[in-house]
Amino acid sequence: MSKRSRGNSNHEVPEASFNAPKRVAIGAHYDQPVAHISRNIRACTTCRKHKIKCLMDDTGPPCRRCTDKKLSCVVSKNLQTIIDEKTELSEAVLADLEFLHSAVKEMRSVAGMPDLPPLRTSLLSEGRDSSTSQPPITNFQYVLDEVNGPSCDNSPKLTPEDDRLPHAPIHSLYALTKMRALRSPENPKDGQSKPIDDFISRGSIQQADAERLFALYRDRLDGFIYSIGCRYQSLDELRRKSSILSAATLTVAALHDPDADKVYGICSSELRRLTEKSMLQRSGDRDYFRALSIASYWLSDLSWTLSGHAIRRATECNVHNSFSRAIKEQTEDAIDYARIWSILFVCDQHLAILYDRPAIIQDEWSTQDWEGFLQAPFATAQDERLMSQVELMGVVRSIRQLFGPDKGEAIPRVYASQIGHYNRQLDQWIAKWTTRLPEQHPAIGGFPRKGALLHFHFAQLYLFSHVFRGQSDAIPSHFLDSASMAVTAASAIIDMLVTDPDISSGIVGMPSYLISMTAFCCMFLAKVAHKYGDNLIRRDQARDKITQLIEHLRSLSMGKWHLASLMIGGLEKVLTLLAPTNGVDDTILDVILNGDGNHGFGDAMSVEHMLPRVDGNPCPTWDTTFGLSPIFGFDPAYLDVDGYLQSIAMFPNGESQ
Repeated sequence: MSKRSRGNSNHEVPEASFNAPKRVAIGAHYDQPVAHISRNIRACTTCRKHKIKCLMDDTGPPCRRCTDKKLSCVVSKNLQTIIDEKTELSEAVLADLEFLHSAVKEMRSVAGMPDLPPLRTSLLSEGRDSSTSQPPITNFQYVLDEVNGPSCDNSPKLTPEDDRLPHAPIHSLYALTKMRALRSPENPKDGQSKPIDDFISRGSIQQADAERLFALYRDRLDGFIYSIGCRYQSLDELRRKSSILSAATLTVAALHDPDADKVYGICSSELRRLTEKSMLQRSGDRDYFRALSIASYWLSDLSWTLSGHAIRRATECNVHNSFSRAIKEQTEDAIDYARIWSILFVCDQHLAILYDRPAIIQDEWSTQDWEGFLQAPFATAQDERLMSQVELMGVVRSIRQLFGPDKGEAIPRVYASQIGHYNRQLDQWIAKWTTRLPEQHPAIGGFPRKGALLHFHFAQLYLFSHVFRGQSDAIPSHFLDSASMAVTAASAIIDMLVTDPDISSGIVGMPSYLISMTAFCCMFLAKVAHKYGDNLIRRDQARDKITQLIEHLRSLSMGKWHLASLMIGGLEKVLTLLAPTNGVDDTILDVILNGDGNHGFGDAMSVEHMLPRVDGNPCPTWDTTFGLSPIFGFDPAYLDVDGYLQSIAMFPNGESQ
């Protein structure tokens, strides 16, 4: 017994010491080599149990003995075989997962949804392949740190301001916390090369369509925005420099192209996706602000949102100081930023007029040195046009500040002298710039000088139409001249749009502001003709002018989503309301156009779905007092007059109360 015990003990110890290195090698870290098990098991479990020779064919089980005895023949897999099979399975699963991840990522990109984060397995595999000693989990730890707390500058660069008292309170907080979010971001350098990865390369639109739209914008439309929206001569260069600018450029071009109605939706979705993606980014280059500028200039459904975002982002990047810097430094870079800030100012004032809301930019532009800017060595003839608009918007801004928001109250008589003062300023403006602006433009013909006259008439209409505020009865005698001049300006606008060849063809290319003001002009004449009759303009005169405009708009070649195209249906319904034999009595007409008694147009159209939302904002209500905000915020193409007339026929008593 003692010999057997010693024999067993001596036999067990070497066996344990022999197996231990294998277990350590198998459970070792992935950076250490794993021992390869080369032993190949060929005997089945039954033969091994009885310790007899297993006669196994090359084809595999069952062996000859198990076949003769009709026994179950199973060959156990060794550890190496199990490891190899699991490795192959894991690699196949990871490959399938990466394929699915790529497919879903591509579908989300086409749908305009945010990108998916990278697979953790991919980051882990990259960490194993790298030679760094840090574990792969640090990739995720960095993301968690960014989410859990704001990032800080370890050693922010010093500026001369460090030796002075901080001129902005936020600088003191930044000096104490070093938080990057408190510091104005630096604009990235232009011209950084990067591979093209956009909705064109992904096949959302054809290359030929993109080339055609780019040529339309470059050769035609860019002239309407003073040639500051496109500084690249090829689509390939544009796509390499800025994906959001290329999306904005193609969206605007598709809006005006009658053959790109389907492409417009794709381009617009891509522009929305890129804009949403950039909302929380703090840096921005010139092309980024250029993209937001042209979108605010032409795209009425995005203009209010993008204009405000562009101004805030540009201010954060110190673009608002570029005008004075351009005059001081007179460098091409500074002047280019000044052009962008100027067009943002113009768009901001346009939207403040249309929506009757406060403008975001409150700087006093009348104190700027216009001549100094225009005498800079890099200034162009198009800068003359741009500065003329900036000066005009400065006058209109003063008019808007004088009258304030529409509260349904009549303006005081003392404002008659102020109206005359601003009218003289408008006369001085048109006299000054008519001689300075170029007569011809290579892309838009005679629109620069004639367009200034069109802007002049719109500014006059905006000024004089304030006298209709709160007037439920006859116009006071001291405001009759102003009311008559408002009608004259509105009539002159329609005459220019219909008869002047440069202006009539320029409708397809005008900013959305001018198209919206044209809608206001038509509705203004219709309301005045109905309410005041022969005192200011007869119904047949208003009807004839609107009819001429409708016929001209129908003759234009433009996309179906263009504002001028959308206006046609609404203007035709307005004509039916002005026609004397349309079957609609004057009571209903009075309710629709002006309201009944003290009830405004918004009361008559109280059903909210009859006035759909424009640019994400509900259309303001109309009233009988000719308030400006109800008119300027309204697009007649969205007025469901037919539905309203049906509601009157179905519920006559309810509507008359």
